[in-house]
Amino acid sequence: MKNSFTLKEIADWQLNAAQSVVDLPLIQRGFVWRTKQIEDLWDSLLRGYPIGAFLLSKTGDRYHMMDGQQRSTAIFLGYSNPYKQNDNAKLWSIKGEVPVVWIDIRPVDKPISSKYSIRLTTQSHPWGYQSVHNEKKLTVSDRRKALELFRKDPSNAGLYTAFKNTSVFPYDSSFPIPLSFLLESKNTDEVVAAVEKNLPFFFSTKHGGFKTKDEYINLLRTDLENDLKEIFDTVKQLSKTTVNTVVIDDHVLHEEQQEEQPTLFVRINSAGTPLNGDDLIYSIYKSIFPEAKDLIDEIGFSFIAPTQVLSMASRIVASDLDSWKYVKRMNVKDFQRRIKDDDFKSNLHNLIANKTLKDLFARAIDILSGINNVHFDGGMPAITVKNLISKHEDLFLFLVYWLYINRTDSDDSIRLKMMGKLYTFAWFEFDNIPRLWNEYIEDKSFWSLPINDLIWWDGHSGIHMLIHPNLLRDYYSDPKVEDMFIHNDENPWGLLPGHTGEKIDQYMKSIKQTDLSQEQVNEYFWKFIGRIQYNKHLILLAQRHYVNKTFPEFNQIEDFEDTNVPWDWDHIYPSEWVYRKEKCNRSIKYWNNTNGNLRAISLEENRSRGNYQAPGDLVEETERSRSFITNADWENWRKIKERIFHDEAYDYFRAVTTRMINIYEEYWNSLKIGELLVEPDEL
Repeated sequence: MKNSFTLKEIADWQLNAAQSVVDLPLIQRGFVWRTKQIEDLWDSLLRGYPIGAFLLSKTGDRYHMMDGQQRSTAIFLGYSNPYKQNDNAKLWSIKGEVPVVWIDIRPVDKPISSKYSIRLTTQSHPWGYQSVHNEKKLTVSDRRKALELFRKDPSNAGLYTAFKNTSVFPYDSSFPIPLSFLLESKNTDEVVAAVEKNLPFFFSTKHGGFKTKDEYINLLRTDLENDLKEIFDTVKQLSKTTVNTVVIDDHVLHEEQQEEQPTLFVRINSAGTPLNGDDLIYSIYKSIFPEAKDLIDEIGFSFIAPTQVLSMASRIVASDLDSWKYVKRMNVKDFQRRIKDDDFKSNLHNLIANKTLKDLFARAIDILSGINNVHFDGGMPAITVKNLISKHEDLFLFLVYWLYINRTDSDDSIRLKMMGKLYTFAWFEFDNIPRLWNEYIEDKSFWSLPINDLIWWDGHSGIHMLIHPNLLRDYYSDPKVEDMFIHNDENPWGLLPGHTGEKIDQYMKSIKQTDLSQEQVNEYFWKFIGRIQYNKHLILLAQRHYVNKTFPEFNQIEDFEDTNVPWDWDHIYPSEWVYRKEKCNRSIKYWNNTNGNLRAISLEENRSRGNYQAPGDLVEETERSRSFITNADWENWRKIKERIFHDEAYDYFRAVTTRMINIYEEYWNSLKIGELLVEPDEL
């Protein structure tokens, strides 16, 4: 075994997998490095800095990567040429479009700790991060300008979010070139030829001063000739760079797969990107069932990360063995204890291998999306479905396990009740899933049961109060409530005593069928208002037709890094009229960042809107409709033609509260929440 490898040899572990003797062991997790770490590694390599040795374990004539996967994959990315078909490549961890490493040959800006400007473009961030602060995403303005360039190619007209790594480039840069072009070329003429052949004709950057690829090529042959030569020579020095290796005995890897805790694996990774329990559990399971990786990847339908798939599968099997009781999310020790049990081990493998789990997840996702439900108009945006699955795993698992043990097909009316309850539980903070599970998981009629008892269950758990939209509309149109927000200095969020407040008070007592103190009434009310003010998924539900039509390819789940949403959260009343402004009524500040004043709008459409455009200038009815500004809302918004000063905030207050209630009412009506409640006869 060699004591060291060149960078090209390291890249070939994935670029030319058939000839490689180095593999990624099943116990290793996926690729988790973020963009900044990759860019910093390549800056270190170009400066001649050491990057640490790789730790390998020998098994027969093969070597397994125990420590160094993140670094070796980052090296591979630099050598990977997206413009060339490579049938020999076998990627260890990355799925989908492979990120592209670029180098700016004459940067205007770069990170303060870097000598070279290394840039990375990914499917999540197709135009890279900021040049100086390379851990921060591009500004909205820069993303809009990059999108305008992208749109110059007619073939990109329908691909707003389905970016190809060959059609995008780092926008906040000057003169970037894919690093692979320099690594592969014998001289700078070949580099320029690769640029000419492969980069899109609309290639242009923020700081380059050129408008097309042709202009850029001319610069590479003239003004940038020396810069290109200097960077080319520096890159070519990398052929001499080697990374040392340390090889441990074969029995160590075997012990790692048998140990209750994979001690070495944890210790050697502890100094890098932190491991979590799901990473370790997934690694342990792959080492036991090598075929599991492909099966689990398939089960997730791109909606669910593989580690989360296994987590939920393990809990399903454990609940089966524990008489259908709720099982909390497992840590490594819990999983290792259970995997030693033959019944748990075989049942888990069967659940995954025989596609039972895949079918259950497919049914659950179909229910949550509402796409095939005749009672739900339009599909729930994918990001909203995924948010429930990723952020409220216990709720999703409750649905999956209920489907699993009840084994019944439900009609669309029941499926709508499933949607209504689950999104209500998620959005109004149900906080006692273990009890819900243990009391209702076997109940075939659960989805048709009223949810009154689950609102402030026993006075402290369950979900927040739900209030009929008509009562809210009456309350917030009450002049006394308007005056309280606009003029009074006291906290306005409690329920104001009086005629309209009394109606809500009595409604809540009727819902709970119990007397409530004034303190309880106020707490129930302001916590409920907080949910409908700030949960942006209510906006996406209200704008679902626009979101689904405009972003049909948007599919937000990536292990590689955080994902940009392809829209702005646009303030209808401009935020520039609020922040750091004197003589701004405090009620405007209260409501500025709430649902009533926000809409989702594409970067492309929003680029033409000025930061100071008044709400009253939204004259296009189609734009108002897409933004879920109803005719009733418009009566208030159209009056606002300029910035509001002092106490002249009545039109604003009515506009923002009315729209918030309309958004909430869309949730109430589209999911038929009234059918999930036993309400008083008179509202």
